[in-house]
Amino acid sequence: MLGIVWDEKFKEISFSHPMIRDISKERIRRFIEIARRKLHFVEIKPEKATVYDLLKIHDEKYIKKLEEVSKIPYIGFLDSGDTIHYPGMFDDILLVLGASITAIKYSKFIEKIFIPLGGFHHALREKAMGFCPINDVAFSALTLLEKGERIAIIDIDAHHGNGLQEYLYDKPILKINIFAYDGKFFPGTGKIEERGIGEGKGLNYNVQLPLYSGDDVFEEALRILEIIPDFNPTYIIVVAGVDGHKDDGLKSLNLTCNSYNLLGLKVKRIAHKSKIIGYGGGGYGKMSSECMVSFLLGLEGKKEEIETRTSSDKEKIEKVKNEVNLFLQGFS
Repeated sequence: MLGIVWDEKFKEISFSHPMIRDISKERIRRFIEIARRKLHFVEIKPEKATVYDLLKIHDEKYIKKLEEVSKIPYIGFLDSGDTIHYPGMFDDILLVLGASITAIKYSKFIEKIFIPLGGFHHALREKAMGFCPINDVAFSALTLLEKGERIAIIDIDAHHGNGLQEYLYDKPILKINIFAYDGKFFPGTGKIEERGIGEGKGLNYNVQLPLYSGDDVFEEALRILEIIPDFNPTYIIVVAGVDGHKDDGLKSLNLTCNSYNLLGLKVKRIAHKSKIIGYGGGGYGKMSSECMVSFLLGLEGKKEEIETRTSSDKEKIEKVKNEVNLFLQGFS
């Protein structure tokens, strides 16, 4: 069974830059329309989180800042020019974080739960970053860890989940990042040799995709998911960001919806008895909503091809193939 955590307020929430904020909102609006037409699922209304919940992942000083800027009667920036604040923002933050709390509660009864407005993996403990005022994924991972669960994270996005890596780098959580990388592309983090420390040593995997890689390179990268069954997780958290699509407004990769459908199919195959909590992640293009639904169709075991598959030059394919082989051979 598939559950989608949904509130009509989601249609009006976006923490993105003003230039793409309307596109971000439209993605969520179109997603639920397409999902209701193409998927079978139960809608789950999110509860609101509390300040106490925020304190689990963010500094008190930063939380007070979020409360204060929420009272300012105009739009401004929380960081150097990406993540906005706006009137009433704090209530929206509590609703967004509450979606993760709700997903964890309902995961006792529903094996696959998706949060379309979520996956804010850039936020750090003391500051916002990259359209992310809070780190809801870190919250879910740490909450489940406290409950004694064994967790694997698959973070798919055009941008490396730097905040999530920082939160969990020393935790016994399997973390796989697949993202666009050239050393300069935002946020510029995610080196291959960053493998974790302490209890997290050897559990952090950064798979770098050359800029403008196509579906064939992405499929090669997904071979890294073969390590998950041996880890035997009770939960798999998937950040299924679709901003790697070829028509995305922040273009960096050359993927189609086929890649996200394949991701869903592969997660379903490796999950076995693992519970799945998925997040919508980033996406700022005309096909973002379709890609989100394609991922969920894959998660339900349904193959879908609504676009022509893209290809890459041999050099890009070989680079990622070698990266993944290095990890599969036990690189530490």
